[in-house]
Amino acid sequence: MRYFFTLVILLALGTGCKPKELSGAKLKNKLIETMKDYLDKTLQPGVKYTIKDVSFYGEKKEKIYKCVFYVDMHTDKKDTTGVMTAVIPNDFSRVERFQ
Repeated sequence: MRYFFTLVILLALGTGCKPKELSGAKLKNKLIETMKDYLDKTLQPGVKYTIKDVSFYGEKKEKIYKCVFYVDMHTDKKDTTGVMTAVIPNDFSRVERFQ
């Protein structure tokens, strides 16, 4: 009986520790945060940016989000508004930018 309760507790912990899938505004904010981290690491010094919005589509088979970010970028000489497309996996570990 003691082993049974131990097994039940371990199973409860195992299923309770599964990461929850984000949705709605939390998912949108996490995608924007992931892209900000990526841009902070890859952009040249002196470039300031603001991510205005993101449109995304999640593919369950491949476990990725296909995203389109609307970004304002500012340098000393130029200001531009543009679109950046990227693929972000469900674990938000990396960004693969296409445009």
